[in-house]
Amino acid sequence: MSGKALKPTLSGTRNKTRKRDEKERYEPQVFRDAIIAGLEDVGNNHDQLLKYLCDTATGKLDVKRYGETLLDVLFVGGIISAGGAIEGNIRTNICLIRQEPDDIKSFTNIFIQFIRRYKWLQNRLGEEIRKIIMVMRVCLSDEERCLLGSATALLLIEGIIPPTLLSGLTQDHLLKDEVSVMYATSLFRTWLQERDMASLTSTLKKASLDPSLQDIFPIGPKRSLDHIESYFKEQGLNEMVQHVRSQRANNNRKVFVSRIKLFVNDDEYNTSELSVYIKEATDQGKVTQPYAMQTLFSAIANSGDWAGSDSIPDDFYKELKQYSALFKEIAKTHKLQIDFMNKIQEFCYDNINFLKTFHKVIFMLYNGNVLEEDAIVDWYKSSHSTKGQTEFLSQMEKMVNWLENAEEEEDSDEDEE
Repeated sequence: MSGKALKPTLSGTRNKTRKRDEKERYEPQVFRDAIIAGLEDVGNNHDQLLKYLCDTATGKLDVKRYGETLLDVLFVGGIISAGGAIEGNIRTNICLIRQEPDDIKSFTNIFIQFIRRYKWLQNRLGEEIRKIIMVMRVCLSDEERCLLGSATALLLIEGIIPPTLLSGLTQDHLLKDEVSVMYATSLFRTWLQERDMASLTSTLKKASLDPSLQDIFPIGPKRSLDHIESYFKEQGLNEMVQHVRSQRANNNRKVFVSRIKLFVNDDEYNTSELSVYIKEATDQGKVTQPYAMQTLFSAIANSGDWAGSDSIPDDFYKELKQYSALFKEIAKTHKLQIDFMNKIQEFCYDNINFLKTFHKVIFMLYNGNVLEEDAIVDWYKSSHSTKGQTEFLSQMEKMVNWLENAEEEEDSDEDEE
């Protein structure tokens, strides 16, 4: 029997791993050391730093994979650990928080130019600042928090990062020791040097922060508007002082409107209590007298069954008449009476179902001695609002003619005597 002898074989099998299936080790520390070495070779020349990042670093290092590490180093000089400390205490001074205050704008421009060239890093930049805000109590000094706040303002102005990252300032651990306040103050100062208060207010609104800024101050007496106003005054931020005063006025108006509605809608209302409340509010400067009359009139107009109906019944005028004495207490001067008429005019213009009631309301207030003849005539001739003026002047023409003729008759009677 003949046949070929079988060749010996090795037991077992060997699987060849394809190169594409090999996983590269994640070594952020190695990247950190490399980027720090590169930054320190260049030095603190901002133009050269930008050139190094855009040309050398992105060409030799895996910047896209280690984007968070890169931003850690550029902001604080080293890798930020989970607790906020710098990992291994290895860091460089070629970073944002080690710059002089006057150099922050120039250094921040490195981020702006770098991000515009490499858009994929923009989302990471926002998350990076959000992360640093959360741990800045641990990893940053007071001065460094101020530098970060200034840089944040510049990046927000350029639209590089989203305003929503500021919502983290309301965290309890940041409210303690006024960490949030110090950071935000630097942000506000830089913003107002570059832009105006209106744009800052808009950004705070997008960040879902309380416009009064109370939620970034520690809970307790320091959260009062009086303290916040004094604080910004001490900081020399006059625009912030005016902003807080404006917010205080808004809060006062909201409270006033709410209380007036309660008085008017309460079946057992006490006009004397209402009168005292309005007098206190106007005397203390919480609301102006024209605003008080406008609010009371609006509350009455919106209180009954006639609110929202196509026609206004006589019950409305009867209800309004009950408040004549109160309106008279407020509208004591010629100017206040004209202001009151204009507020009524604007209300009737804005509420179409009251459009045809204007002359009836004015006549009722005249009969109730709230409005004087001279004020009505003056309003008609030159002091009326432009809102719907053709309609309202037409309504008032007959009454004004009657008032002027009555006055002429009185003068004529006096002459005869």
